[in-house]
Amino acid sequence: MKFELRGEIRFSKPIGELTAQIEETLRACTPLLLRGAPAGREGEACRLEEWKIEGDRLKVRLVSGTYVRAHDGLLRLSKKLAEELGKLRVGVRGIQVEEYRILIPAEIPESALRGLPCEAKKTHEGVELYFRGLGENELRNRMVDRLLSNLKVEKPAPPTTPVIVREGKPREVSFKEDPCEAARKLGWIREFPGRGQWILLGPLVTLMKTIEDLIVEKIAQPLNFKECMLPKLIPLQVMQKMPGYLDTIPEGMFYVCPPPRDPAAFDEFKTKLKLTKKLPEEELEKVIKTPSYVLAPAQCEPFYEMFSGKTVRWEDLPMKLFDRSGWTYRWEGGGVEGLIRTQEFRRVEFIFLGKPEEVVKIRDEVLEGAVNLAEELELRWRVLEATPFYLKEGVERYGTAVATYDLEIYLPYKDDWTEVGSYNVHMDKFVRSFRIKEAKERKIWTGCCGFGVSRWVTSFLAHHGLNSEKWPEIVRKKIGEIPDVPRIVE
Repeated sequence: MKFELRGEIRFSKPIGELTAQIEETLRACTPLLLRGAPAGREGEACRLEEWKIEGDRLKVRLVSGTYVRAHDGLLRLSKKLAEELGKLRVGVRGIQVEEYRILIPAEIPESALRGLPCEAKKTHEGVELYFRGLGENELRNRMVDRLLSNLKVEKPAPPTTPVIVREGKPREVSFKEDPCEAARKLGWIREFPGRGQWILLGPLVTLMKTIEDLIVEKIAQPLNFKECMLPKLIPLQVMQKMPGYLDTIPEGMFYVCPPPRDPAAFDEFKTKLKLTKKLPEEELEKVIKTPSYVLAPAQCEPFYEMFSGKTVRWEDLPMKLFDRSGWTYRWEGGGVEGLIRTQEFRRVEFIFLGKPEEVVKIRDEVLEGAVNLAEELELRWRVLEATPFYLKEGVERYGTAVATYDLEIYLPYKDDWTEVGSYNVHMDKFVRSFRIKEAKERKIWTGCCGFGVSRWVTSFLAHHGLNSEKWPEIVRKKIGEIPDVPRIVE
């Protein structure tokens, strides 16, 4: 790669009288700009090609190859000048990149160039990126380096066969219908205008609460998890700390825009609505702000934020909580499917923080409890190994064999499987991103286990049908009488 940068270093006062000192300092910076380049590759380090003084600013042009990139060279020059001119009571007040040209000698697809915070164009040499007006914070936060790393085009890995760790026995199933359609016919669920949303009524709600109770009674309580109620409206600055979400799948979330607390701002909207009896969406667009929140896509986000920037003590670990207080939200777009893939779904989320060996042990205990529950519910199940993309780095670093186990239940009506639970060891991924510390700097990890209750219920109905008299005894005893549903004339 080739880098060419035009920028400036701004000082606390005009520096024309210090030309000699500045020239001497810049000359002494030559070895500094080479530092980090391998022997024999010094030609790919940074070079100061031009400089001039304009009032309180030093204008520079830097060029480089792959090693010691030009923006790193600007930061090094700034630091050295601050040290030397500081002796003369002249301080550095800031740095700015006016123009930055980067040539990448590679073929990059158009899709990878969309949405970049710079101009990008293809040439006979490869791809050229043009940045203008980059500030010091963007340079120090390594924005350019991250952008270049993300542009690396890798060939997709060939599809792999799922690694099945364990599998339950086959089950005799007489019910062959789609449980979502069967529940709709009986009035257990009602369609809602929002795509991928349902109104759940008496029988289905009772079954869902029963399975939630079984998860709590048979897994959470014996393993000494304590119940909490976590917010479902997640500020974007919290979501930014969650590895693999905003930076990878921002298209999979619902964004929330808080309105101004000014009734007058909605005057035109209210007037048009009253006069036309139609929703004037264009008036809303004029009033609402940019998003400040997302609806919780993972459900565990507030747990990590609770410890963010804080210190925990070794003797207080592990810390184990579970949340069953509400919905989880994911934007599935056109991928919604019955009760299996919805935009909002019920989930019981287990979250824990502890010593590395504790976290692995807790995850395995929760998984074992889930398998035992699937057996008691007389479901056909299997456990798969998995490593989500955002945990791959931790697996490679610590050699942990399995970051994630997925629990799947068989769906007889479609001769397929659906994931009902994910059981994860994050290593120190979230500890680092949320800056959680142990009092004596000892290593701590986090983990989470999610029970997709909506899918557990659908899988249960797919095996046993909607006649409660044929349900397994563990559910019949607990559920009691099935409630009626509202009668509606279509």
